[in-house]
Amino acid sequence: MRAESSVALKEWAVLCALLGAGRHSVLLRKGGIREPRPAGAPGTFAAEHRRFWLLPTYFHLREPGRAGDLSPEALALAPEVLAAAPPAGRLRVELFAEVEAVHEVRERARLRPLAGAHGLGEACVDARFDYRTPGLVVLVLRTYRLSQAIELADLAEYAGCVSWVHLAAGLAGDAEPVLTDDAHAARVAAVRAAVGVA
Repeated sequence: MRAESSVALKEWAVLCALLGAGRHSVLLRKGGIREPRPAGAPGTFAAEHRRFWLLPTYFHLREPGRAGDLSPEALALAPEVLAAAPPAGRLRVELFAEVEAVHEVRERARLRPLAGAHGLGEACVDARFDYRTPGLVVLVLRTYRLSQAIELADLAEYAGCVSWVHLAAGLAGDAEPVLTDDAHAARVAAVRAAVGVA
């Protein structure tokens, strides 16, 4: 498939790695502290784009005391992900995603069946769920890997605690899905069942 977009979703590099390996298909999103705040409401995550690049971030992985934010699976992968990080001032894009489903979950118990499916530790999920207004967005993705990674400059306008980044120029490349159609359909169905969607 031909992947093309000028928009990227920022996410922890280790979570991107789990998506890229086909081990996960879910991200739990709340919204960064600098998310847009329409009509004075608290900033919240909105799945305003349906096709985008995944932009790995390393800041939180390097912060002391953040290990508890990750699941054991993600924590075990973190040293490898950090070792493969691009040099300072550069970004490496190799994953493209399409939104398969968006579930807004307002009851914490409905997220418990997803433990182990998103790379976050349960204490982190609790903290995100309770932040500002209770609830989280469960983003179910179809992930594709580029045949050749794209490197670009890490510009100042990409910094900060926001979800969406508009790249200085559109990126394009040939990409293959990390899961077969059948495996992906089974994953989507499992997430729907887990969060109680008929």
